[in-house]
Amino acid sequence: MSIFNIIIPLSFIAIILKQLRYMKELIMPTRKTYLEIITVLFCVIIFIGIIYFYANAWVHYVIGVLAIVMFVSIWIKQGINSKGFISMYRYKEIILWNEIEKVIVISSKDIKVKLAGGFMEQTFHFKKSDYDKVITILKENLPEQAQIQKIS
Repeated sequence: MSIFNIIIPLSFIAIILKQLRYMKELIMPTRKTYLEIITVLFCVIIFIGIIYFYANAWVHYVIGVLAIVMFVSIWIKQGINSKGFISMYRYKEIILWNEIEKVIVISSKDIKVKLAGGFMEQTFHFKKSDYDKVITILKENLPEQAQIQKIS
């Protein structure tokens, strides 16, 4: 048994626990569209197929299952927490409130919140019924110099 057979699953478990902690801290999760759900399910089916056809040892199955759980947990954890916005992008996982320079809130069939600042612009989607709660959270937590633009 190789040391990598222990290190790799432990790394996956550490990442999954981190994602679960983020999910626990969420104040407002993002809305998941049917297209996103279908895409994630399709990817999970592909992962299961790869695991089934190419796994040769028990550790391959363990790593495969952990990879699927990690993939799904990274997707689910998007939303707003007390520190800022949590995204699924690895380069900027948490966008802190003080890093946000401009917010554009677009109200259509759902709520689109576009963030701009010293990071790559990101968009978050929330349920239409959560409009007042999103605006309240933004007003309470954004720094005074941040601009909020509302478009209906």
